[in-house]
Amino acid sequence: MDVDKPIWRMSGENLSRRLNRQVGFSTPEIDDDSAMEEKQRPIHILKKKLSPYLEDLFKKKSSAREKALRTLVAEFESNVRYEFAENNFVTLVHRCQNCLKRGSASEIDLALQLIGLVVLTLGAGDDAHEIYEESLVFLPQLLNYKLSHSVKVMECLSIVTLVAARDFVDTERSMEIIWQFMNQESKSKGTKHPSSRTAAAISAWALLLSNINRWSIDHKKWKGLIPYLLKQLEENDEHVNAASIEALAIIFENGSLEKFSNQAEEYENTKNMKDDIMKHVKRACNGTKQDASKILEDDYNKTTSLTLCGTRLTFSTWSQLKQISYIRRFLGYGFTKHMMENEHLHNIFNFVPATKTSGVELYIPEFEKVVVRVFLPDVRRETCSKRMNMSPSSLVSKGRTKLMNKYRSLAEETKAGHYIADEDLD
Repeated sequence: MDVDKPIWRMSGENLSRRLNRQVGFSTPEIDDDSAMEEKQRPIHILKKKLSPYLEDLFKKKSSAREKALRTLVAEFESNVRYEFAENNFVTLVHRCQNCLKRGSASEIDLALQLIGLVVLTLGAGDDAHEIYEESLVFLPQLLNYKLSHSVKVMECLSIVTLVAARDFVDTERSMEIIWQFMNQESKSKGTKHPSSRTAAAISAWALLLSNINRWSIDHKKWKGLIPYLLKQLEENDEHVNAASIEALAIIFENGSLEKFSNQAEEYENTKNMKDDIMKHVKRACNGTKQDASKILEDDYNKTTSLTLCGTRLTFSTWSQLKQISYIRRFLGYGFTKHMMENEHLHNIFNFVPATKTSGVELYIPEFEKVVVRVFLPDVRRETCSKRMNMSPSSLVSKGRTKLMNKYRSLAEETKAGHYIADEDLD
């Protein structure tokens, strides 16, 4: 399989066979649990006490803070630590902020990743929204003064907003921060972001757009978006092109094209506008092996499925595909674990994990007894009572023997490991 193949080149295949490393709709392959372990086998991290690592974030030595951050990130990726996040999210975020101010490059990236993981663990609610409000203070500052970390900043901002935004107003606040970053090139001569930063910004903006319905989109804020994306397609960079086309796909799907272009008045109707955009995209894709512009066509089949631990998820919109692929890339090898146990992900993807079974299930009743009913005339009842209940060859004795043999058999299978009751199957 070509792991670098864009998702739109594999319509009709199972999503588990199409996800790859590229920007946007493309994420690392996730076939099933066994394949996942083979392709990206992480160091196994048992659930551990995290309080000592939280304390290490207070240390002055940079290497100690970095080690603690790395452990916390790995733990939040590997396990859904809801209780710890709920009890310590304020301290975690404040310590991460401290690392952002005076930490090394590795500390900054890890701190940004940890903030996103904590919010994803908490799920929607007051705690996550508190982090969102705090993030809108320090993340824009970091975006302006430490450009080398802008990819991680936008990743953190988009994940925090996707989870914690209470409404479209919150979402658009974050989209404006990203849009200002994207527009720096046009406002300042000589300022040109590396392609990785441009692709990350477009991808993060598109993720947030995927979470807003067409009626809530402001009709003035995004007028320059489509011209900007068409200009980026002329750069002929693989990742920027992929991010730009996915953003256009979500815009097309969302509707209201006139809200995203300052040239809308030049067209007689929306169809003419859309046709002209398609021509621009086709020209940009000219000469490439696959014409990615076809994903913008109305009849393009984007229905896709993903199987996780025996449960099948089906996606029928670019917005759904964008969200699942972005979260998948963010969580990495922890994606399957979080999908199975993270209630917030269950809610946003309407996912109900299949219940695991042990294969062979044996049930032992709480109480069993042998009862034999025999009609005896009164004249014989007294003389036959002992023979019916005490004799080894009686029906009652044979029944008791059969029941004891059953218990012994169950006990032997239990000892052999075939019987599992109330165990953690993980």
